[in-house]
Amino acid sequence: MVLEMHAVGPVLLQSLADSCPKLKRLHWKTMKGMQLLPSAWSSILASSSLATSLEALEIDSPPAFPAYGSKPVPATLLELPSLHSLQISVNEDTAPLISVIVDKWQLPSLTSLYLKSSQDPTIRGVLSLILTHGQSLSTLAMDRNTSPDVPLFSLPPLPIQELVYTVYDPEGATVIPLGSLSTLVVRFDLSASRTLTSQFFATLELLHRLPSDDLTELKDVIVLEESFDMLREPHPIDAQGLTKNQRLWVERWQKDKPRLVNRNGVRLFTLVSAGG
Repeated sequence: MVLEMHAVGPVLLQSLADSCPKLKRLHWKTMKGMQLLPSAWSSILASSSLATSLEALEIDSPPAFPAYGSKPVPATLLELPSLHSLQISVNEDTAPLISVIVDKWQLPSLTSLYLKSSQDPTIRGVLSLILTHGQSLSTLAMDRNTSPDVPLFSLPPLPIQELVYTVYDPEGATVIPLGSLSTLVVRFDLSASRTLTSQFFATLELLHRLPSDDLTELKDVIVLEESFDMLREPHPIDAQGLTKNQRLWVERWQKDKPRLVNRNGVRLFTLVSAGG
């Protein structure tokens, strides 16, 4: 008898559940032919102690597809009361799994959600996933391929304190209903041919559109940019050479908070006097 292509995955997960009943962290990244049907995730976890022991789940493998001609197996309800961190690769292949997580999973303790994709948008179900399981989120992270599918203005008021959002689009973020946000991590598509100073001003111009009235708790804005990552100290900008608009852009970042920093926590710039 030849096993169906998706039969190995359930056996592997079931064996893992049997041998590690108190497993707290699971990173699922298997080779082709060892994936799980979306319904298998629910049924195996629900019937094992992993349903209560798992605290962090990372799914990097797309789900399996049902055998040709077979009827889809409905997913059972699954509650993961201890799961506080979920990371999942989202793309067209994982859309059925995301649908199951949205409709059938209960994640009452989820505080961290990480979404990534190797494909360009659009990806179905990403916003629904956040809206369904985001009521207690303190950290939401999306890469450059998932963030375009989640306009910030479309989010309800959530208790998110750390938001990783690449690529940030200020044109679509006139309102950001995240009053608890303290850390914002962003990336912009800056031209590599720009000088370092011009990259700073391009960044400052975009960040000037950030709606400050909505983000009263904001402490740090971290800009992910290779040229900024090289900084070991703030980049000097001549205060006397600033235009009227540029003075407006830098004003916000001269206070103690929010701080504008690179990924290493170094402030991006400091104003200096060319004659001093």
